[in-house]
Amino acid sequence: MSAKEKSIKSIKKLGILAGGGDLPRMLVDACLAQNIEPYILAFEDEAEDALVEGIAHNWTRMGAAAKNIKLLKHNNIEHVVFCGSVTRPSLKSLRPDWRAIKFFTKVGLKSLGDNSLLTSVRDELEKEGFCFHGAQEFMDSLLTPEGVLGQVKPTEAHMNDIVQGYHLSHAIGKLDIGQSIIMQEGVVLGVEAVEGTDALIKRVADYKKEGATAPILVKTCKPQQDRNLDLPTIGIDTIQNAIDAKMAGIALQADESFFLHRNKAIALANKHNLFVIGVTDKAIAELQKEEG
Repeated sequence: MSAKEKSIKSIKKLGILAGGGDLPRMLVDACLAQNIEPYILAFEDEAEDALVEGIAHNWTRMGAAAKNIKLLKHNNIEHVVFCGSVTRPSLKSLRPDWRAIKFFTKVGLKSLGDNSLLTSVRDELEKEGFCFHGAQEFMDSLLTPEGVLGQVKPTEAHMNDIVQGYHLSHAIGKLDIGQSIIMQEGVVLGVEAVEGTDALIKRVADYKKEGATAPILVKTCKPQQDRNLDLPTIGIDTIQNAIDAKMAGIALQADESFFLHRNKAIALANKHNLFVIGVTDKAIAELQKEEG
């Protein structure tokens, strides 16, 4: 058993700061399977009502910093995970309490960016003595593996778009804009911004060139991303949206992204001739060498 596994085994109670989507429910189930008691701080208008059924919890908002810290300490939480999707907030929608106002006065409104906000929240909680973990520490089987994940393989033309899209996705991620980009024959059809990946796919569905190689989605982790916060995530909905948009495939950054309900999602992709591939920095570099 690794030191990391021993550390996880020693955790008896885990605080889950829960946003939307399926990932928080999966983390709750993983905790229960490992005899870890979950406690949920569920973000209003983000987390699903069904998530907290039968689980110790409180509903809250991200701007209620003092309340959130008090709740975590009152429930004897030492270890925490941020998990699930959260809509990028405005300062008005955050409705910051005195603790949050003090925080924003110190760090500035630049922290309202996706990565900056989550990193700043983590930093504040760590100052209070909480230990942050990534959801993958409790369910690493959800991480995207490297290689072609189904029966459909990308063509050489698709691989060229994957290489270019991989670098461009990292570039927009470095600017804290988004994690995804859609490519077609070397042309950028769209980049992810505040709308999210699934909305991006729907938005650019009519932009593709007819009679050409079908477009692809490339989704990567932001270079500066704290791997314990907000890893890129796809699931069945993303696969279905890509199928509906008549895309050729999806490339994900292997070991740096979550692929939820993978077996069902891959079966669906196979049925509709959509490729899904996990790629790494090393694999992209090797492909570039071959092209050179």
